[in-house]
This record gives sequence, C-alpha cells and structure tokens, in this order.
Amino acid sequence: MSLSYFSTNVAMLFITYGIIFGTGGGLASIPGFSITTVYFKNHISLASGCVICGAGVGALVFPYLMQYLLDEYTTSVTFLITGGITFNIIVAGALMRPLTPQVKRNPAPTQCNDDALSERTKLNSSSNSQPKYDAIAVRRKKQHEHVSDKNCDVESTTDEKERLCENSITRNQSKYFYLRDPVYILYVLAVMFFAFSYITVFLMLPAKVLEDNESGEAVMVSLTSLVEICCRIAWAAVWDCRFFCRQDVRQTAMFISFVGAGVLMSLSVLVHTYTILLVWSLLMGSLMGVLWSLVVPVLVDIVGAAAMGDAFAFVMLGEAVIFLVGPLITGSLLDYSGTVAASFLFTGGCLFAAAIVTAAMKYKTILLPTRDIG
Repeated sequence: MSLSYFSTNVAMLFITYGIIFGTGGGLASIPGFSITTVYFKNHISLASGCVICGAGVGALVFPYLMQYLLDEYTTSVTFLITGGITFNIIVAGALMRPLTPQVKRNPAPTQCNDDALSERTKLNSSSNSQPKYDAIAVRRKKQHEHVSDKNCDVESTTDEKERLCENSITRNQSKYFYLRDPVYILYVLAVMFFAFSYITVFLMLPAKVLEDNESGEAVMVSLTSLVEICCRIAWAAVWDCRFFCRQDVRQTAMFISFVGAGVLMSLSVLVHTYTILLVWSLLMGSLMGVLWSLVVPVLVDIVGAAAMGDAFAFVMLGEAVIFLVGPLITGSLLDYSGTVAASFLFTGGCLFAAAIVTAAMKYKTILLPTRDIG
C-alpha cells in the first residue's frame, strides 16, 4: 500500500496495490480466521464472528476516512497514510503466539477417545491379540486434533465409539479430504454466490440512491454496515447456544436467510424513495450479518476444527474469484440496461441459487449422517 505513493501511472498501481497488496492481504486474512479454532474450543462461533466483523467495521469507517484524506491531501499521500495504518497488521500478527506446552498437555476431554482407550486396554490385558491401532498414537492424536462433539455425544456401544475414533484418525491422514466431500463443495459454491451478492449491495446501493435523485448515499452505506456488524456479533453468540449449535439448525438458518435476502433483493426494484430504501438497506444489512456469522460455524461443522484453516483458504480463493469478476458483471449489467434494477435482479437470482445449493447441502448431510470429520 505504501509503495503506491510512488506510483505515477495505472500500471504501477496494478503492481503495488493490485498484486503486492492483494497478495499480502490474502496471506494475512487466512491466519486471522483459522487461528480462532486454535485458541477457542467452546465459543468458536462468537470468536469467528468478532473476527469476521472487521470487514464490516472497515466498510463503516474507511469511506469517511478516505474522503477526508482525499479532501485534505493528495491521492499519493492518502496511499501513504493508509499504508501506515495497514502496517498495524504486523503488530496483530505478532500477537498470534503458539499455545504453551502446558495448554497442550491439558486438552479438553473427549469421551470418545477415553472410552475407546479404556476398552482397548481391557482387551489387551485379557487377550494376546494385536490391537488395530497404537494407544500411544491415539493419545498423541487426542492432544493435537479436536474430535467432533457430534461423535463424542453419540450414545452407542464401545465398538461403535471405537469405530468413530478410528474413522476420524484415518480421515485425518488425508490432509485435503474435504475436497472429495460433496457437502464441502456445495458449501463453497453457496459462499461464492453469497459473496457476489454482498459486493453488489455495497457497489450498487449508492448508485441506487443517485438514480432516485436522492442524496446521503454515504450515510446509508455506513448504517447498513453498522447493522451488519451488530448482527454478525449477536448471531455469532447465538450459534454457540445449546440448541443452535447443531449442524442441521445452522444449515436451515442459512437456507432461510438466503431465501429472505433473495426476496428482499428482488423487491428493491419497487423502491424509489429514500426512506423506504433506508429501511430496505437496514433489513438487507441484518440478513448479511446473519449469513456472515454462519460462514465459519457451518464450515467447522463440515470439515472439523482441525482442518478449518486449510479448508477456509479454498473458500477465500472462491471469494477472491467472485471479487474479481463480480464488479465486472454488475457493471456490465448497469451499462447494458442503463439502470441498477438489472444488477439487483441478477443478484437476487444468485441468492436464490445459494438457497438451492444450501438445500442440496443439507440433503447431502442427511443422506450421510455418519460422515466423519477431521
């Protein structure tokens, strides 16, 4: 970002701001999300919600900051100041310290492994048969991997619990096992549809205000971001509650939110006054906040906390593709039709498509009730 201060043409900006800053931003974002599964075991949804709300805070604060800097200084100085702000990521990264050995020696107890190990010990003491797996290896695995609570809460026989634990260990031997999981592929597709809808709202909302010959587009965008931030944190805390932490409940909530957002997006073509558009934007911001709060918890439900970091990297790759081609699509629709209605209708279709994909994801999950995760 700071190197853009020395840019004298658009080609240099493509290199400094586009390639260098874009690469650094991607490398800094993924650890920021995946580190939550290392430090938090009981409140992953709330922790990830607080992390992911940073994008909403940026959308709320930076438009005013950028406008102030551009009014007071030149574009080059604005790049230099924002680059200095971006350097604070280094300080944040320095705080991401590895867990101490004492914490590693006291992991959260997993009934699944404990019962399996105790039963295996009894069998070894009464028989000379060779165990199917080494007890020491299982203990080491228990120290470094988080076994799904779903497996640990299953009320079954000891043999069934052993089978769940062995399957979990075998599954973890393949680092990218989730790439063969149809539920995960459907999840990534749904997030890509949602990412396209998200950027369309903030790109086309100011154009919608100006098209209706109104003013105050910056205030509307800021209020939408504020509502989204509040909903992200509030609903992230809800998903950690006892009833809402279930995978089927979270996927159902995601489906309902996609349908509601699709209906609301399609109705935007009927809005032509600033007051009604403000209410519309606040409702859309609340639904966007609900959906963003579900992104990480649903992913953890699918792949497990241990594989969440790598799996989320592929999700962000899909989002990056959408952030690249999304503005081109919405801009082309705006240029071709001469109105923002076409972009909003197309975005509503994307939200309905995300709802269909989520329904298919939930259907696949029901068909595979014993699907083990890492």
